[in-house]
Amino acid sequence: MFRRFVRGILILGLLVAFAMPAWADDPVENGLTYLATQQQADGGFTNGFSEGSDLGTTCDVILAIVAAGRDPQAWRSAEGHSPLDYLQAQVTAGAANTPGLQAKVALALAAMGIDPAAWGAPDPLTALEAAYDPASGSFGSTLFDQALAMLALHHYSRPIPEQAVAYLLDNQTEDGAWALLGGTEADTGDTNTTALVIQALLAAGNDEALDEALAYLQRVQNQDGGFPYQNPSDYGTDTDANSTAYVLQALTAAGQSLDDWAPAGVDPRSALEALYDPASGAFFWQAAYATPNVLATAQAIPALAGYTFLNLPRLRAASSAPTPAPPVLPATGGVAPLWPGLALLLAAALGVGLALQFRRR
Repeated sequence: MFRRFVRGILILGLLVAFAMPAWADDPVENGLTYLATQQQADGGFTNGFSEGSDLGTTCDVILAIVAAGRDPQAWRSAEGHSPLDYLQAQVTAGAANTPGLQAKVALALAAMGIDPAAWGAPDPLTALEAAYDPASGSFGSTLFDQALAMLALHHYSRPIPEQAVAYLLDNQTEDGAWALLGGTEADTGDTNTTALVIQALLAAGNDEALDEALAYLQRVQNQDGGFPYQNPSDYGTDTDANSTAYVLQALTAAGQSLDDWAPAGVDPRSALEALYDPASGAFFWQAAYATPNVLATAQAIPALAGYTFLNLPRLRAASSAPTPAPPVLPATGGVAPLWPGLALLLAAALGVGLALQFRRR
């Protein structure tokens, strides 16, 4: 009898041991744990390139947190500040001073289910609408920001001006893409702006330019299934996580089958996962730059979780208890050791089994 019990414990241990690596290598969960190490004292998040918090990056991280099913307000720095505290302070101080940043803040609030007109800081959506020029159809910034602005309006059920749609269509390049700074010249477009514009046009109910845009993306896709920022480019055309995440979201929003986007048997999702680093939990920007990257990680998580800028992640109902943030690891990152937990599990199981044996005797 006792031998059968010991054999059962060993089998349980083996099953758990085989299951643990799958849990340990979850890019979304471990990416979230890595991002927790990047939270600053004021509640915001660094972009990894300069000291202190960055407003745009913090909005990206909020979308990642919600995409993973967590509540950003439960993410508290050692000083007790949440990402929302940081957003409020920055918007109140006037840091959201471009249509792109105003739209990003509005999208982050939408994911959290917060009305920007009643959240205790200047309304970024009102500022965004005030920046719109009805004569040109432009929000006064890049096409990337134009698309973000239209998506922000969409998520608050505000009308998207027809002239804003026409402005994007008028700036489609001759080869089907969109360029950051606009214009129609071929070979000037980029995958990031194109991916975001596709989603903005879909939000406006317009798909007349979709086929040409998708054809452009397919032409510049790399054989590894991923995407560069631009092709041709003087700065290289290697796959990067940010571009691949944006395009993956556009393809998802457009209802594309990833089977049709696997030139050598590897689709964009798999190409993005290939840039995940299990040692740190983060994503690399490119395979050639094997360094954990905050922005790449923040932008990869929603894409892998199946969310887009057209279909934002949303917090659970307000009645649900907030989910605590993942534990903050040392600044060097890394995944929390798994064997101590496994040892405790096995020890507990063994203890219960021995107790039952003594009881029977």
